[in-house]
Amino acid sequence: MKDPIAYVARFVPGYRRPVLEELNDRLDGRLVVCAGAPPEASFKALSSGPAPTYKRIRLRNTWIGGQRALIQNTQPVFSCNPSVLLAEESPRTLSLPCLLASAKRKGIGTLLWGHFSSNRRALSKVHPLDRYRIALAKRVDGCVCYTDQIAELIAPHIPGERCFVARNTLDTPQLFKLYSALEEEGKAHIRNRLGLPERGRIVVFVGRLVADKRPEILLNLHKALGITEQTALVVIGDGPEYAKLLARVENEGLENVFLRGAIPRLEDSAPLIYAADVMVCPGYVGLNVNHSFCLGVPVVTCTSPDPKIRYHSPEIAYLQPKVNGMQARYGDLDELVKAVLTVLENHDYFSANALAYAQANLKLESMIDGLVEAIQYAEERTLAKR
Repeated sequence: MKDPIAYVARFVPGYRRPVLEELNDRLDGRLVVCAGAPPEASFKALSSGPAPTYKRIRLRNTWIGGQRALIQNTQPVFSCNPSVLLAEESPRTLSLPCLLASAKRKGIGTLLWGHFSSNRRALSKVHPLDRYRIALAKRVDGCVCYTDQIAELIAPHIPGERCFVARNTLDTPQLFKLYSALEEEGKAHIRNRLGLPERGRIVVFVGRLVADKRPEILLNLHKALGITEQTALVVIGDGPEYAKLLARVENEGLENVFLRGAIPRLEDSAPLIYAADVMVCPGYVGLNVNHSFCLGVPVVTCTSPDPKIRYHSPEIAYLQPKVNGMQARYGDLDELVKAVLTVLENHDYFSANALAYAQANLKLESMIDGLVEAIQYAEERTLAKR
């Protein structure tokens, strides 16, 4: 049997587990996941679940300033004698350079997997954090990017043969299976059993309730949409902003607002998302785009507040305005309302396009293909050096 492949991450959220399970299967059981505990309760809720089939090595995480920075005790990683080390690309992990240097000294192939850029600024040769990220990317055998757009972004700095794309996604086989079952059951029946209004429009939000996602705008949107027609709002998620939302709902006497908290399991969240007409995220989006598209639900979000920055996580690349969703000008509630109404009034068109995009472009199999290709390249490159 070939040597193990070590994946090193800060922690493993629940949505990442199916990806790692599938990767382990494709690697013939060679994957060893090395990670520590998450920093916050809302992350811990997303990290729960049954024991995985892949091997695990628990690392000691020392979080600094909440989740601003992290130091990991990574020495246990090498106890499994890996041939390749696939590390989460995060400038917050202060121990990452030492981990990669140790792997190089031991003749282990190295890969970085992640964003390679910040949502908050354009990639720059001048900014110290960007220079740091580029420097690390140049040192490893290969870089695995979340999207084609990220690969294009770092292309001027990394040789093409060392740049790979593993289009970031979720457990799409399960989501597509859930979609088929929900389609057979019917939206009206699902709404009824979930205690949601059978008639009228339903807006859903799914994601962590943090300030950058601007969840309070959802309540303003709900009030604006409710002027013309019955509208319900379903919020799936937990986080620091939950208490503010609950207080406003109670203080303003808002009706048909359903705060459902964190729902880690796809089979539990899927009916609530499928029952909605549109997923709205007033702030930045990420994998909630994939989650919604796989269930035939179009997405509405905002544009970047600064055209020079991405603002959103890389998955914004999947949203095609006027095709499978819409973007409204950042901070403009009237434009957000118009964007949502556009989707609602042309729901069948947007819904069909959202599902079709997911089926064609967001398959888990394609993501695994990209990861395996990078791992094989790193293994072969390392063997050639010996």
